[in-house]
Amino acid sequence: MELVSDETDESVCEIQEVDFGSVPVDTVVEKSVWIENTSNEPLSYRVALIYVINTVDQVFNLSVTSARVKPRESVEVLARFKPKVPGQSYTDYYMVDDTAGNTYRFTVFGKSIGPDVTLSEKKLTFKICKNVLEQRKAVVNIINRSAMETTYQWLLPLSGQGYFQISTGNCGLIRAYETIKTTVLFKATALGVYTAELALLVLHQPPRFLNMIATIILPGNPMFTMANHVFGKNIKRKNQFVHLMENSLNRLTYIPSASVFNKYLDFGVGSVSDVSRNISQTLCVTNHEEENGYIQWIPDPDNIFLIDPIESIIPAKESRLFTVRFRPKLEVEVYGYLMCGDFSYERYEKDSEEVQIKHTWFRIPCIGNTWSHCTEWATEWECPSEVILPPTVPNRTTYGNFMLSNKLETAMHFKFEAPIGTNYVVVPMCGVVQGRGWQIISVAMEPKTLGNFYETWDLKLNKHHKAYIQLTGNAESSELELMSHGYNPDTQAVYEFPPTITGCTNYATAYFHNVTRMSIHVRILNSVPWLGADDCGSIVIPPKQILCYHWWFFPKEVNKVYQTTITCSCVVLINGRPIAEPKEIFIQITGFSELPDLRVLPKLNNFHDIVVNERVSRTITIYNYCSCFFTSKLYYTLNGMDDDWSGDRMEIDSEINSLKPSNHCEVKLTVTPDGAGPRQVDISYTVLYRNEFDQIEEIQPITKTICIVWYDGIYPSIKVKRTISVKCPVILSNHCVWNITNVDEFNKALMDCRPNVPLAVNLHAPDLCVRPGEVELIFVIGCVYDVPVAWSLRREKICDCAMIEVQKGISTYEWRHNCVHRSLVELTPSNGIVSTGNPALLHLKFNYTYEGLNTLCYVLTLPNQRSLYLYIHVFANVISKGILTPLRRPAVDTNDYLAVLECGKVPINNLDPVIRIIWFYNPTEVFTTWRLLRGNTTSQDSVIKCLLYFAEVPPLGKLAIPFAFMPTEMVDYEATFSCSFGYDTVKILVKGQGGLPNCVETRLDIPLYVEKVIRAAYRKEVIYLSLEHRTIPIMPTHSLTRDTLAICNDTDHIIRFIWLPERIANIVNVVMTPCWGVIQPKSCEWITMTVYTLQEPATFTTTVACELLDLTERRRYQQNEMLRKNKTEKCNQEFIITEEGYFRPGINDEPPYVLDIEKPQPFYLSLTISISSKGQRDGYPRMLLKQQWEQTPPYDLLTSELHDYYQRGSSGNSMTTLDIIRIIDGILWDALHSKMFKNQIQYYAKEDIPTCSHLITAIESKAKSNLSRRVTSGICDAIVNKAIYHVYNLNPKHEISIFEAE
Repeated sequence: MELVSDETDESVCEIQEVDFGSVPVDTVVEKSVWIENTSNEPLSYRVALIYVINTVDQVFNLSVTSARVKPRESVEVLARFKPKVPGQSYTDYYMVDDTAGNTYRFTVFGKSIGPDVTLSEKKLTFKICKNVLEQRKAVVNIINRSAMETTYQWLLPLSGQGYFQISTGNCGLIRAYETIKTTVLFKATALGVYTAELALLVLHQPPRFLNMIATIILPGNPMFTMANHVFGKNIKRKNQFVHLMENSLNRLTYIPSASVFNKYLDFGVGSVSDVSRNISQTLCVTNHEEENGYIQWIPDPDNIFLIDPIESIIPAKESRLFTVRFRPKLEVEVYGYLMCGDFSYERYEKDSEEVQIKHTWFRIPCIGNTWSHCTEWATEWECPSEVILPPTVPNRTTYGNFMLSNKLETAMHFKFEAPIGTNYVVVPMCGVVQGRGWQIISVAMEPKTLGNFYETWDLKLNKHHKAYIQLTGNAESSELELMSHGYNPDTQAVYEFPPTITGCTNYATAYFHNVTRMSIHVRILNSVPWLGADDCGSIVIPPKQILCYHWWFFPKEVNKVYQTTITCSCVVLINGRPIAEPKEIFIQITGFSELPDLRVLPKLNNFHDIVVNERVSRTITIYNYCSCFFTSKLYYTLNGMDDDWSGDRMEIDSEINSLKPSNHCEVKLTVTPDGAGPRQVDISYTVLYRNEFDQIEEIQPITKTICIVWYDGIYPSIKVKRTISVKCPVILSNHCVWNITNVDEFNKALMDCRPNVPLAVNLHAPDLCVRPGEVELIFVIGCVYDVPVAWSLRREKICDCAMIEVQKGISTYEWRHNCVHRSLVELTPSNGIVSTGNPALLHLKFNYTYEGLNTLCYVLTLPNQRSLYLYIHVFANVISKGILTPLRRPAVDTNDYLAVLECGKVPINNLDPVIRIIWFYNPTEVFTTWRLLRGNTTSQDSVIKCLLYFAEVPPLGKLAIPFAFMPTEMVDYEATFSCSFGYDTVKILVKGQGGLPNCVETRLDIPLYVEKVIRAAYRKEVIYLSLEHRTIPIMPTHSLTRDTLAICNDTDHIIRFIWLPERIANIVNVVMTPCWGVIQPKSCEWITMTVYTLQEPATFTTTVACELLDLTERRRYQQNEMLRKNKTEKCNQEFIITEEGYFRPGINDEPPYVLDIEKPQPFYLSLTISISSKGQRDGYPRMLLKQQWEQTPPYDLLTSELHDYYQRGSSGNSMTTLDIIRIIDGILWDALHSKMFKNQIQYYAKEDIPTCSHLITAIESKAKSNLSRRVTSGICDAIVNKAIYHVYNLNPKHEISIFEAE
C-alpha cells in the first residue's frame, strides 16, 4: 500500500496528517487522501475511529468505499469537517486497514472560527435644543471583521425601543468583511433626559450593545446633564451574554442591581370582546441596591400590553409589583411585544465626588393570541435539531445561540418549554417571528457538577406544532492521561531516561493526552538542576490532542543514578484564561549516566603503500561498548615524516554514527596522500547530542585514540635490483658490476626524486683501456612498491658538438644530437612499464673509442612529473700504461684516495686480527706491478696492517690486498697506506671501529636480497648460474662448508664449463666439483662448492668464475674452417683460362659456401661468496672433520630455484644400468682409499640407503621425485661427476683427490 495525497506529489509516511486549518462554523470542508493498492490482489478497506472520548463533538467524518480495489488502483479516503461551535480546536485519530493486514493511521486536525461583528460606536448622544439644534438621527456601522458571513438582528420591538428607533439595518445578512450602515432616530419632544440600550444579536458570537442618551432642553436654560448617567455594564467583568441574559440566569457570580420575575409573560388565548378572558399577569421588580431605585417601563405604542404602573420608585432592598394586562384588538391574531424597563439608582462616587445615575435594562418578552380553538395555522420553520454549547467547568455558565427562522409570510408564534430541573436557560423563551423573518435565540448552560448534559426542549410553534431541540453541553475538569514507562503506586506516571553520556543531553518522550474539549495549561514544578522539560515546563495542550512531550536530562556526574518526583499542575483554559482549580499530577523520573566507550576493530590498521594522489579505502568496525545509545563523530590527527603531510586527506565515511549499546557498524576510511613518507593517523571521537533547543552540540573532544592508521605515501618508483655482466673483458660478478656502476646512488636518486624537482645522478662504466668492441651490462629494474611504473628515456645534449639535421620522412626533418659521442653510450629500451611480476631489462652498451673521460646525459622521466638527469661517465685508459682500478668505487668521489676500505666494527678482545681485503683489477692489456711504499705503519703494535707488500697483476686480472685489523680500544681507527703501480703513487684509506668484547662482527659488502622474479629475469636462451651469491655462515679457521648450485643451459647449444681456481693464500680455498664438464642443451649441471678456511681469520667477499665455451658454435666454426681449408686447397689447384685471361675460381662460387664466422671466444659467469672466519684462539669451537661431513649442506631457498631443475630434469642423461653400477663400484673403491670418503660413507650408513634397484627405478621413472640435498652432495656428487666422465670418455687422474686439499 502507498498513500498519495491530492495536494502534493511527495510520498508520505504511514501516519498521515490531515489538517483542515481554520474553517468557519457550520461550514462543510472536504479533503481527500488516496491509498494505492500496490499488492497483487484486490483489497477492501474500512475506517475506524481510534479514540472515542465523548460524543459531544462529532465534527469529523472519514469514509471509504466498500468496493474492492484492484491492484495498482487507488481508493479515495474522504475526510469531512463541519464545526458546530465557534472558537474550538478539534483533533481525532482514525485508522484505515485493509484485508491484507496493512494499517495506516490518520490524524485529523481542524479549528473552527466564528464571526467577528462589531459596532463602530458603543454610545450615541443626542442633544436637542428647542428651536436651535435638532439632532435626531445618527449612523452606526455594523462591521464584519471576519472571513465568514453571518446573520444579525436588533433585539427591540418593531416600533423601536421607546423614543429610539432603527430606521435602516434592522436585521439581515452581513457578508465577510462587509460594513452595513444603521440609522438610529430619536422621536421624543418633551423636555428631559432619555436613555436606552439596544442589543445587536449576531449568530455564533456574543451580542453587541449600543447605549443611547438624549437630552431636550430650552435655549439658554440647560436643565439636564448627560454626564451623570452611567449604564450599569462592565464588559471587562461580565460576558456580553451575561449582560443580555442577566435577568434569566439562575446562577450569577454577583448580585445584580435589580431583578424581575417573571422572565417572560404568556397570556395565552385572549379575546377582543370578552375582557374577562384576558387574564392579567404580575411582574415583581426587586431592588438589590442600598439606595432607592426608580424603574420606568416603555409603554407599548399599540396599547396591546399594558403595564401598571408605568413607573415607580422602589426602596432599597424592597420589591414592587406591576400588573401587565393583555388587550388584543383583532380576532385570530398573534401578538408579541418585548417589554423594556429602565431601572436606575443614584450612587455617590467618592473619587469624583459626584452623584451618578446608573441604569440597568430589563427585557421581558410578552406574547398572546386571539386564536380560536379550531383554528390551525400553516407553519414552516427552520432551526437546528441539536445545539452544542462550548465546554465549561462546573459552576461556570457557558453560552451559545442559534437561529429560528420563519419560512412563511405570516407571523409565527413560538414558545420554549423547559424540562423539569433543567440546567439550561433560553432567551427569549417566547415571541413572535414575523413573516420571512428570524429570531436569534441565546442559550446558556449552568452546570453544577462534572458530566455531559443532554436535554431535549419542546418548541411549540403556532399552538399546534411542536419541535424538539436537543441542547448538548458538558462540564469537565482538567483531565490529562499520560503514557507511563512503569508503575509506582505513589505517582501517576513513571519515566526513565535512557542511559546517557555524562555531559550530554538526553530526553525521554511522554505523551500527554488531553481528553477534554478545552485546552489545558500544564506547568511543570521541578527542583533538581539535572531535569528540564520542553517549553520551559509550560505548555498548552489543545482539546483531545495527544502531545509528544520531552523530559530533558542534563547529567554532570559519572556513574550516578538520578531520581526525582515532579509535579504537573494542570488547569483548563477558556478563551485563553485559566478556569477552575488546578489539578496536580505526580511523576517519577529516573536516569543514569556514564562515560562513553567506543572501540574499533581492528585498532591498528596499516594501509601500507599508497600512491600519491590516489585514494585507498579500508573498512573498520566501531563498537559501542557502553550501555548508552549515543552519536559519535570521528576526527583524526595526522602526523608523518619526510614530505609535507599537511596536504594529505583522510575521509571518514561516515564520520557520524549512532550506535545502540553492544551494536556495531562499519566505517569506511579513505586516505589520499599528497606526499611521500610514512604517516600516522590517530583517530579519536567526540560525542554529539541534541540539546533542548534542537541544536546539535558536542562535548569536549575525547583525546583517547581509539584507532591508529599507518600508511606510506609513495610515488610509483623503480629501482635497480640486479646488475648483470653480459660482455666485459674483465671477469666481473653481478655484485661487482653493482659496486662499479654506482647503483646505490642511482637507486637513492630514484627514491628521493620529487615532482617538478629534477635530480642529477652519476653512473660509471667500468674503467677500461681504449679498445674495440662493446661492453654490455644489464640493469634489472623492478618496482619498489606493488604499483606499475611507466618510464621513458631520452638523450640530452650536453657536449659542444653541433646538431645534425636528420630526415624523418619525405619532407620532414628534425635536429638531432648525432655527434661522435652518441655512439659511446646506448641505453635500450627507451621506455617501458615495470610491474611487480614483470621487471624491465635496461641494456647499457659502452664503447671505449676515445681516450679519457666522456660524459653523456640521459633524462629519465617517471610518473607524477618526476625526472632524473643521468650523467653516464665512460673513462678509457691508455693501453700501454699499467694502472689499477678498485672494484668497489668509493662512495664519495675524492682525488685523495684510490680506494677506501671499511673494516666495520670488530671486537676488541680478539686474540687474532681480522683480515679485510680490498680488490683491484687491471683494466689494461699490460702487466702491472703493485708495491707498498716505505713509510707505512708496519710495526707489531699497529692496529691496521697491510699484509701484502708486492704483487704483479696480469692484464685484465684482479688483485686482493689483505689488511689486518686488531683494535684495542672502542674508538674509530683510520690509516692511510701509500702504494704505487708504475710511476703513479696513490693512497689507500683503511677505516675501522673497535667494538664491545664479544660483539657481532660487521660483515660488509654483502649483496641485498633479490626477489625470485628478479632472479628469474634474463634467463631465457642464456647460460646462467642458479646462485649468484652465497653468504657463508661464520666458520672457524681450518674448516670447510659445502653448498650446491647449478649451471643452467637454456640454449640449444652444448656448452663446456671450466671453473677457474679461487685461492687466497693462507686465507681461503674454494673448490668446485666437478671443476669442468659439458652441459647438454636445455639442461643443467649441478656443482658442489666446498669452501675451505685456512689458518688466517678473515672477513671479505670474493668471486668465483666459470669459463664457458659454446661447443656447438665451436664445432660449427671448425667445420666452416675445414670447409674453407678444403675449398682453398681445391681452388689453388684449379685455374681457368678464358679469353679475358687467367684466373682461379673463388671458394664461394658454388655451394657449400664458406661463412664469415668469428672464432668463438670463451665467456665467463661468476658468483660472489661472502666469507667470515674466526680465529680459534678467540674461543670459536673447532669441529672434527668427521663432524663437518655430517653437517647437511645449507641451502638457501630465497636465492636459488633448486626444485625447478629437479623437475625439469636433464635431456642429456643417456646412462645405462651397467654404467650406473660401474660408477657406484668405482665410488666404493675410492671410499676404501680416501679418508674423507670413508667418513662420508660412515655417515650415510647410519640411515637406510636405497638399493641399486631403487636407484635405477628412481632414475628411469617419468615423474622424478625431488632429491634431498643430502643426496645431491656427497655420494651423488661423485655419481654425477663420474657419469660425466664416463659419457665423454674423460680420464681424470684418480690418484689426485681434490678432497685432500685441506
